[in-house]
Amino acid sequence: MTAGAQLWVFVFVFAAVSVASAVFLGLRFLKGRTELRSDRQKMEAQLERAEAQLREQTRQLVRMRGERAALSELFRLLPHTVRELNRSDLDSRKIPQLLAQLVEAAFEPAQILLFRRSPETDATRGRLLQLVFHKGLTDPSLPRTTVRIGEGKIGWVAEHMVDMLPEDWLNLTRTEGQSIPDNHPALRVDLIGPLVHRHREGSEELLGVLCIGEPKHRLSDERLALQMITNLGSIAYMNVLNVTRLREQANQDGLTRLLNKSFFMQRLGEMIIEGERKGSPIALFIFDIDHFKHYNDSNGHLAGDEVLRGVARVLREQLRPEDVACRYGGEEFVVAMPQTDEGAAMQVAERIREAIASTPFPRAENQPNQRLTISGGVAVFPVDANTGTELLQVADQGLYQAKGAGRDRVVRSRGVRIGEAARAEAEAIACLREGVSDGER
Repeated sequence: MTAGAQLWVFVFVFAAVSVASAVFLGLRFLKGRTELRSDRQKMEAQLERAEAQLREQTRQLVRMRGERAALSELFRLLPHTVRELNRSDLDSRKIPQLLAQLVEAAFEPAQILLFRRSPETDATRGRLLQLVFHKGLTDPSLPRTTVRIGEGKIGWVAEHMVDMLPEDWLNLTRTEGQSIPDNHPALRVDLIGPLVHRHREGSEELLGVLCIGEPKHRLSDERLALQMITNLGSIAYMNVLNVTRLREQANQDGLTRLLNKSFFMQRLGEMIIEGERKGSPIALFIFDIDHFKHYNDSNGHLAGDEVLRGVARVLREQLRPEDVACRYGGEEFVVAMPQTDEGAAMQVAERIREAIASTPFPRAENQPNQRLTISGGVAVFPVDANTGTELLQVADQGLYQAKGAGRDRVVRSRGVRIGEAARAEAEAIACLREGVSDGER
């Protein structure tokens, strides 16, 4: 091969190698750019994930700080609130405010509602819950402040006595496959917890329902926090109820369940102070059962006890809620009637006398009057006396006058007699007392 041909071959090979090298380098460059772009995209995706994680961690940190602050405030209030809820002289009207303080500390909600089970039953709606406390309820269109047990989410919780969180309503297995509607747009109920008392024998009694709307803090253990508050409320309400029952038992006559003498005199004194302040009258009616010794001797003391219980039952049926009845001793009873003048007092006394006389007590036909009857006297504060003791003395004079006049009647007794009239009346009453012994009453 000639030198020229060799040169051309060399040039051709060099060119081919150069082109191949350039192509190879170009391909490597393109591949590098692609890899760089892919790496960049991966890095951007990783950076985006990292930023999302950072945002989530920041959100969780803020949430944890808020939860920590809420729990710190809750634990700060808890000892004082529990101490107040455990007071033996706790007024049940203060319980909602104390529970609301704990709810505020733990959740900072926009709305708090506390319903108590109503002792009354509506003829058409059945058992009811009564709203006794609210915060953040500003809608004037709310039609009523009662909820029927079983009605809406609040009524459902009351009926089933289980606490519910927002996500629980989405799980139909919690509601036995039912979709439970809201009660009213004004009632925001994100967290709902029942106040339940569990009796020793295992039965459960609903006391109320606590509703928390739009809480600022959703605690990680919010169900436990809700249960703690509702349990404290249940304990407080039952403590108040038990203390009230014990006081009533201590102040009641064991046989008739009317007030006993000592507590009645205390209440009468309070009534007189209130009557003086308001300038209103207080009537007193004292009576006893005619020929009660005869009934006991004829039928036995157990039968006599049943008569006393029956008289107390009739007496309660005839009185207003503000009236106070007492078994004063033996077969003697006293009724104090605030804001009652002479005319109204005599009407009430006659109504009680007639109600007892018309009651078919066992073997009452064997009594001297062929039925069980009473005799009594009526006196009125302040026209007849200025103190409870004096008022009782004046009314008691009327009782003995009724006995002396033939029994089965009510006498209007009057206080403040002057001169000979007073001495004559005192002598007459003394004679009556001598002639009408306790056994003959």
